[in-house]
Amino acid sequence: MMVLIVNNDHDFRNIVRIILKPYNYDVVEAVSYNDGFWRAVEFKPQIVLVDNIITSKSGIDLCKDIQLIPGMEATEFLVFTDFDNELEKVVDSRIIGVIKKPYILFEMRKILPFPSIQQQAG
Repeated sequence: MMVLIVNNDHDFRNIVRIILKPYNYDVVEAVSYNDGFWRAVEFKPQIVLVDNIITSKSGIDLCKDIQLIPGMEATEFLVFTDFDNELEKVVDSRIIGVIKKPYILFEMRKILPFPSIQQQAG
């Protein structure tokens, strides 16, 4: 499954990549709104993990714009935030969850499909 991570912090993207790697997710990274949009056009990820604030536009705006790309109608989104009540802004998007930093590992495991290691070996 292809996952796009959009965040301007290299260390944050690296941590998320490390979390996803054992579960065989293919990860593409982007550092800005524009970079994320064009990588979505190129790679057509099934899931986009995006920070709520990236460059001059919000991550939520990026999610809405990516949904308009042909072939991206079924893409799901997960937003990382520093703020409470971020879900109030995303009611009209296919956002499957909002994770308040710094609880990314625990919350990602609840929201994303993580097959067990035994399932992968079989």
